[in-house]
Amino acid sequence: MIKYFITLFIAFSAVPAVSCPQLSGNFDCTAETGPVNSFTISTTTEKGQVVYYINGTKLIANGTPETRRRGDAFPTTYTTSCEGQTLRARIQTQVSSSICPSLPLSIDSISLFTPVGNQIEMDDITIALCPDKAPMNVRHKFICTKK
Repeated sequence: MIKYFITLFIAFSAVPAVSCPQLSGNFDCTAETGPVNSFTISTTTEKGQVVYYINGTKLIANGTPETRRRGDAFPTTYTTSCEGQTLRARIQTQVSSSICPSLPLSIDSISLFTPVGNQIEMDDITIALCPDKAPMNVRHKFICTKK
């Protein structure tokens, strides 16, 4: 009976790693509307959790919000999870901006990374909020090709 529970524990401990996409490489991204960009991504496992590095930023795919301070002293909260073969990365922060000169501009951005063949489809939705103005919603869909 103990052997059965150990087997179940091991099987369920491995589920997050199995359900997360394996993403790695340098990618150039294009979109019909919006900017062209590039990024580097890698996937690893640390302490039993799937970890992604996107342009050097560490994202732990466990669905738990993690707040870090940046050089400008504004806190940034990262919440990363896997939904099937899609990586979901949410970043919430504040920035100084001419759009909102008297107050920091609040940014809430969700990016979905889905591998399709040797490409990654990236769907990025960003909401910018200045307390004295209407929210600004920006959405870009990118096709990212491995270099």
